[in-house]
Amino acid sequence: MPRRILVIRFSSLGDLVLTTPLYRELRQAFPNAKITLLTSEGCGEVLANNPHLDHILFHPRHERFSELQALAAQLNAAAFDLVYDAHRSLRSRWLVARLTAFGLKSRPAVWVINKRGWQRLALIKFRSKQMLPVRSQREQWLLPLEHQLGRSLPKQTELFPDRKSIVRVRTFMSAHQLDSKRFLAIGPSASQPLKCWPLEHYRTLLAELLKRGWPVVLVGGPDEPEPELLAEAFPEGVINTAGVFSPLESAELLRYAVRAICNDTSIAHLAEAMNTPTLVLFGPTVQEFGYAPLLAESQLLETELDLPCRPCSKDGRGLCRNATTLQCLTSIAPEQVLRHVPDFPD
Repeated sequence: MPRRILVIRFSSLGDLVLTTPLYRELRQAFPNAKITLLTSEGCGEVLANNPHLDHILFHPRHERFSELQALAAQLNAAAFDLVYDAHRSLRSRWLVARLTAFGLKSRPAVWVINKRGWQRLALIKFRSKQMLPVRSQREQWLLPLEHQLGRSLPKQTELFPDRKSIVRVRTFMSAHQLDSKRFLAIGPSASQPLKCWPLEHYRTLLAELLKRGWPVVLVGGPDEPEPELLAEAFPEGVINTAGVFSPLESAELLRYAVRAICNDTSIAHLAEAMNTPTLVLFGPTVQEFGYAPLLAESQLLETELDLPCRPCSKDGRGLCRNATTLQCLTSIAPEQVLRHVPDFPD
């Protein structure tokens, strides 16, 4: 029975949200253990206030090797009984090697995830979905614990905004006359341009949503051009919060949306962690990669065309090689999205 558990997951924002079932189920399985999460500065703050974690250790995303060595010494001194590598990056593997004296020590025990990297690359190369059966990333990260316990575990994600965030969001909603479950949240940006549904499609969608009486709140991070451009196009009825709120505050705002409509990005995961259904638009990526929405009311929309180039990227990086640029996304019409939007409540 481990007394000190270290979980390693550095990034990214959406991935960190999807790891939250792991902390809850570790706490359930080992209620008396001290659980520490090692994560990255910046995006790791989305996991603040998690009651299943005793300590969160933040580390620079771009450290010097001397800093990495100092981190290894700090972790060694903590004398963990169990290390759960939920990242399997070069950095996490190096740290695990140091903590186990490169395999010479029996303690700490090490549980590692399977990143399924080669299966993803094979799916991209050969376009055969048999290469990678559908399994959500939240399931994938729970597998080592499930194997140890011999049972399936709940997969629902969760986030824990603090009181200050809750008050700030409610004050904002009151100032903008936003009522709970009476507005739609739209996330028009993505970390990679290849994953962005066309801006003109979003303009068409917003115009129709406003006609139907829906207040629209744009959600995103700082320095994302799409929310600003859409807010300029619709000065009435559209509220732009991109860059205004932290990810955890954005999650609190998404709690009150009736639905979130977004690209294949962290916005979908933030919303679902707050039990808000999402409508997610997939283009260069596919649900076999593990990032499809999970809530019963959530939906995934993808092209109805049989495109031989899809999937072309595991995370939206790279260039479109289709003769019709971004056909995987341009072929998803705004009318298809609108079919899944409920009527504005009376």
